[in-house]
Amino acid sequence: MMQTITGDAGKWLDTIEQIQNTLRKAGDEAGAKAIGDLLEKAYAQELTIAFCGHFSAGKSSLINSLCGKTVLPSGPVPTSANVVSIRYGRPRALIHTAKSAENPESEIMEASLSELAEYCKNGGAYESVQVWEDVPILSSGGVLLDTPGVDSTDHGHALATHSALHWADIVFYVMDYNHVQSENNLSFAKSLSDWGKPLYLIINQIDKHRERELSFTRYRKEVETSFHAWQVHYTDILFTSLKEQNHPWNQWKQLTHLIPKLLERKTELLAYSLVSSMHHLVEQHVETVQAAEEEELNTLLKEAGGEEAILRLDIEQKTLQQEDEHWKMLPEQERKRLRQELDHLLEHAHLTPAELREAAGEYLESRKPGFKTGLWFAGGKTEREKERRLERLTGMLTDQVEGQLLPHVRELLRSWGDGQGLWSPAMEQELDDIRPVTDRQLVEQTVKENALSPEYTLNYCKDLRAAVTTDCRRKALTLVDQLLAQLAVRAETRRAALADARTALLAQADAASRYSTRVQASASHASLLRSLLPQASAPSGLPRADAPAPASDTDAASPAAAPTGVARPAIAGSRNASAQPAAGGRRTRLDAAAARLKAAAALVSPYPAMQAAVRDLHARAAALEGGQFTLALFGAFSAGKSSFANALLGEAVLPVSPHPTTAAINRIMAPASAERHATADVHMKSVDALREDLKYSFRLLGLGEPAAAGWQEVVHALSPKGIHPAGRPHYSFLKAAAAGWEEAESLLGQQLQVDLEQYRDFVASEHKSCFVEHIDLYYDCALTRQGIVLVDTPGADSVNARHTGVTFNYMKHADALVFVTYYNHAFAQGDRQFLNQLGRVKETLALDQTFFIVNASDLASSEEELHSVTRHVQEQLQANGIRKPRIYPLSSMLALEAAEQGEASLRSASRFDAFEDDFSAFAAEELAGLSIASAMQELGRLRNRIEQHVADARYSVEEREIRLERLTRVRGELEHTLLDLTDSNGASVLSGETDELLYHVRQRLSYRTGEFMAEAFHPSVLREGVGDLRSAFASCGRELMRLIELELSQELLATTLRLEKTGKILVHKAIQQCVEHMNHHLQGLDCTIPESRKWAVPELNEISLQESIHWKDYWNSFKNPKLFFEGTGRANLQTKLEPILRERIGEAVEQQRERMSSFYVTLMQEEQMWQKAQLREQMLETTRGMEHALMGGEQPQVWEELAGKIAALE
Repeated sequence: MMQTITGDAGKWLDTIEQIQNTLRKAGDEAGAKAIGDLLEKAYAQELTIAFCGHFSAGKSSLINSLCGKTVLPSGPVPTSANVVSIRYGRPRALIHTAKSAENPESEIMEASLSELAEYCKNGGAYESVQVWEDVPILSSGGVLLDTPGVDSTDHGHALATHSALHWADIVFYVMDYNHVQSENNLSFAKSLSDWGKPLYLIINQIDKHRERELSFTRYRKEVETSFHAWQVHYTDILFTSLKEQNHPWNQWKQLTHLIPKLLERKTELLAYSLVSSMHHLVEQHVETVQAAEEEELNTLLKEAGGEEAILRLDIEQKTLQQEDEHWKMLPEQERKRLRQELDHLLEHAHLTPAELREAAGEYLESRKPGFKTGLWFAGGKTEREKERRLERLTGMLTDQVEGQLLPHVRELLRSWGDGQGLWSPAMEQELDDIRPVTDRQLVEQTVKENALSPEYTLNYCKDLRAAVTTDCRRKALTLVDQLLAQLAVRAETRRAALADARTALLAQADAASRYSTRVQASASHASLLRSLLPQASAPSGLPRADAPAPASDTDAASPAAAPTGVARPAIAGSRNASAQPAAGGRRTRLDAAAARLKAAAALVSPYPAMQAAVRDLHARAAALEGGQFTLALFGAFSAGKSSFANALLGEAVLPVSPHPTTAAINRIMAPASAERHATADVHMKSVDALREDLKYSFRLLGLGEPAAAGWQEVVHALSPKGIHPAGRPHYSFLKAAAAGWEEAESLLGQQLQVDLEQYRDFVASEHKSCFVEHIDLYYDCALTRQGIVLVDTPGADSVNARHTGVTFNYMKHADALVFVTYYNHAFAQGDRQFLNQLGRVKETLALDQTFFIVNASDLASSEEELHSVTRHVQEQLQANGIRKPRIYPLSSMLALEAAEQGEASLRSASRFDAFEDDFSAFAAEELAGLSIASAMQELGRLRNRIEQHVADARYSVEEREIRLERLTRVRGELEHTLLDLTDSNGASVLSGETDELLYHVRQRLSYRTGEFMAEAFHPSVLREGVGDLRSAFASCGRELMRLIELELSQELLATTLRLEKTGKILVHKAIQQCVEHMNHHLQGLDCTIPESRKWAVPELNEISLQESIHWKDYWNSFKNPKLFFEGTGRANLQTKLEPILRERIGEAVEQQRERMSSFYVTLMQEEQMWQKAQLREQMLETTRGMEHALMGGEQPQVWEELAGKIAALE
């Protein structure tokens, strides 16, 4: 039976039930269930305090310590895979199984606390775990909630954490001291802040802080600045350590006091939490509903023609109606208008001027009875006069019609026809047909014989005019009717088109109506839910932890007390901490070998036949004396690479910080002179290189192209909201570049010489380091004196990770590689692609030259835990292609302290000796041993040659002559052999190998599309409450393309290694056959295969896939986060993308194929030519020596003595 609700929470039960019913009616069962959980919370009257954060940040350990006993499993590898709640009560556990196809209903099982560890780890089978235990701190109605790590390799962990946040009333976000500024921490903390619930940030393991490296005040300020930049609103930040209770900055006690204070305000906090959760879940539901409806709404909107078209619908419908009416009336209107204009023109045509009227009077006079002219022969003259007068009037009438009537009528018709678009050249001929009759017959027939009188002339002219205009009107209207008939056809055609348009508009109007109805319904649904939501003010004056007392100068300066977990006894027989540097003795052995080579060169230099050998010996000696050993360090940021480098150097040379430092390649090497000690050459990026970096980051963040001027304003306005976690380094890079631009602009492209402090600033200050290409630091110490060059690289998760060629070259050419991972965060996501590439490179290397470091092993609480972490790293490395990793758990911090203080116990506790012993064996013995063995083999071959000269010098004169003749002949044959040595099929073999390797590159990338999709389209990024989901979706798409670009780039670089290996094998095989042939054909000839030169790596075309896909076209694949991740959304999107991605990848690979193939065919041919030249040199030198001996140049005893001295040097 449910208990009675008291306090503010009780008055909202009806509201919660109303919201739950509304969500259920809307079909949102998940949302209704979450709202139902709030009902349960309200009845339970418990204050739930959730602990979230990175895996292995110490959440479970903190909870156990708060409980005063071990309730939850804890450790540096991911343990909690479920949401676990802890309450005060009889010890027991209830396990809620996850729903599945086999078990559609969740079951509840009771388990003992001893079985809890296994249930907590299996997140897939169990939905949640409830634990009751005798925990006094929770006796007043408190619940502690443990959640899975948000940065583990299991994507389900983030989903589980997000799905449980509505239970939480207070959130404690726990971070590892060294990983506070990781992109996952910042983005997840932002999502917690957006809930609006009280948020406390806990930075755990503060015992890792080293005041001499970074003051605590500065550290705290940097942390606060980062969270402020990400708009994370929190109540307080606490710094804790379970390992060193007395640490000066430890606020563990304040945390234990904080929990009861919060529980004292349970009623107020619970009420506010319920309101916050209701608001959040309602908004989440609204977003889900809107996202689910978006596709249908988009379809309706598309049918309606878009938002603007909907606004214009009424106007367009009226316009179409008016236009239809216009075309309907147009033919008749134009007929009337044209008749009116024609009548007006005919009425006002000036056809009977005074001259014509006078002629008409004369003509009419001639028609009167009795009209005659002259006295003599009057009859003939009269007829002629009548005829003349008739012709004159007819001519004048015709002239008037042609001049005063027809042009105007024709222009009227032509102009009207043109205006209607109906006129054509054929119509011009028809204009001739409108000419009215003006012949003599008309003139004669118009006369009224009975009306002849002086006044009749005017009436006659009127009748004559009327006859002409009537005839003209009739003929003109005939043409008009033709034109109007065409106009009527056109009008009907237009009206038919308008009818279609009106039909389409009606369909649009229907779609618009349905669209408007759906939008209004959705808005009404949202409005209804929001109207139900109660309001509550955020609790004021929440308890805060007392600030830790600042450490005294003595405390700050003294080393931290040894952690209690691992015993650090002095080990009998352990060497002094600083007695022997890493790879100690390497330089001595190499110098000794070089001295023997130079001694041998001095012994044989007096003999002309030995001059080539002298040159070779000196060259080999110089290589041994000046030979450098490159040790490259790799790993994610804050894994402890710089700290590890300092331990190797035996001094705190590189800046160390829990925040990202190394942003550019750092090489630390011995100075050429004492003056250069502790100085550095800073190589600034060129203007073009920086521009390319800016362009890449701009594109990755969806900002378009950076303007040549004014890009800083875009960056200043940039907010971290909506940025994919993988884009965080690029966000930081752009912010740093904008901040440092004014100072750095004039320095671009330069090389700066700086002192040690300035060097550290360039390394550690991001607003400076982002402009740096690489730095060479010259530092004299025991390590660098051994010829070792230490290379500290940016983190595998830094913005420079895109420069895959730089990393690749160090992988390929470095003498040893060290990959550093962090004990409490072993093997994070940022390491994966780097390790995949390392696995590819290692396949082509003759020696296993990679060392894997698990740094900060002093954090282990037991040997068993240490072994567990090491095994976890080994499994992860093997899963990423590293088959037999050499793993060394150690503490670089303790190793450096041991070196500085000379403490053997610290040295032993650091476990650094195991690594240094193996590294020294590799560098000083194995690798140096190969160089020395090669040098000694050269001395052996030299001795064999001299011994052959002893034998040659002892032959008789006759025998020597025979041998000299044969020597000359065979030398010529061998010259021909070398000339005939050609590449018969190497080019075709390499071309075929290129095609096959690139085929497999395409296949591997296609197979991994799902993996990249899961990493890019991650539930921690695409979730409710993130803001603009459409923008977040596009951000995930850009991250997918970045991952593919990076992987393809690394695959192509690995392909160059395989092609180089194939090319070298082909050259070696051809040269080996030639060497065997030459040595077989001339006794005493001991030619050897020359050492292959270093092969360059081709400049590959830049791979840019970012612009190849428009993500807005795929937005309809995303309904809402739940359907996308738990339904078929992501799988459907992958199905759509796969063929397009295959095509884009294929195009990118094809762009590289010809370049790679031709590059390595050319290199192979050049290498073969070079090795042929070296062989010829060997052969000629040996035969010259044999010739010299056979000609009696030296006595046998001289050669014998020389051979003995060379043998002594071997």
